[in-house]
Amino acid sequence: MRYICAVLGVLLLSAAPASAQAELSGTYIPLMHEDYIERGPGSFLGDYTGVPLTDEGRAKALLYTSNQPSQYERQCLAQSAGIFQYRPVAIRFFKEWNDEGRVTAWVLGGDNLRGDIRIWMDGRPHPSPNAQHTEGGFATGAWEGDTLVAHVTHLKTAWIRRGVGIPASDHTTIDMYFTRRENLLTITTIQEDPYYLTQPHVVSRVFEWNPRAADVTRQTCNTANEIPSLEDTGQVPHNMPGQNPEADYMVRTFNLPKDAAMGFAETLYPEYRRKIRSLYTLPVACDERAPGYCCGWIERQGLPGGAPSLTCNDGGFGGLGPRGRRTPAATER
Repeated sequence: MRYICAVLGVLLLSAAPASAQAELSGTYIPLMHEDYIERGPGSFLGDYTGVPLTDEGRAKALLYTSNQPSQYERQCLAQSAGIFQYRPVAIRFFKEWNDEGRVTAWVLGGDNLRGDIRIWMDGRPHPSPNAQHTEGGFATGAWEGDTLVAHVTHLKTAWIRRGVGIPASDHTTIDMYFTRRENLLTITTIQEDPYYLTQPHVVSRVFEWNPRAADVTRQTCNTANEIPSLEDTGQVPHNMPGQNPEADYMVRTFNLPKDAAMGFAETLYPEYRRKIRSLYTLPVACDERAPGYCCGWIERQGLPGGAPSLTCNDGGFGGLGPRGRRTPAATER
């Protein structure tokens, strides 16, 4: 009888449903038809749309110039742990095991400009606030259904978005959500910063599993003299307060009210469109001032390699795309 009970117990345990977990291992490439400007060439200088900046964060961003990352000292400076949401670079997930065959950590592999994000799954606590801060931070995770949820702390100060100098302090935290549906991986990051953000900064992107992208990350960062005119001068590229020549770029190029581009929290909400409706007029035509959104840009440079589904419509700004939506210049087929 004891033997029968033991067998039944084993069978019942084996039949019990395991906690829902998805297989995330593998390499994923960015879908470049989604938010191509930000994920491809990068945002325009003076474009802080979608980021709820504090006055301090805005002031620091406006000191930035595009040649700062070209300095020897900054060429290999790691960017934000969430910068992969803004880069045209693949990402790689893998697992680390303990001696008992349990997954102790999921690792979002880094590269020459981004540190590894090691998401501990063994229940260990976050260290003291005075512990070392690194490029990848300290992350703990848990499964919520088929979504891996990670909380990242102990990050170094870094730029949030490529090419525009939006800052994050070393007190920033990021919650990350990884959800895989067949070959598509949706990653949502929610970043909070008591110094530079007035509200959480939320970004959602989709990546596609690619079994042929075996080696997609470049681990070595090589420096070179990218600004010969600054060689041995001791000069540091920067803008003086109030003198950033690109602060009104979005106003000049797209007729946006300046507040809409300067990262105020109210611009994140649909109601803001009603507020500026009487102030905004579409640019008359697509021209060289806005190469990222113009048909001429596609004609001069060709279709971006990572976004073969983009095509140019005839209406330029305000034209109707193939799906009947108003689009600036490039629309998805």
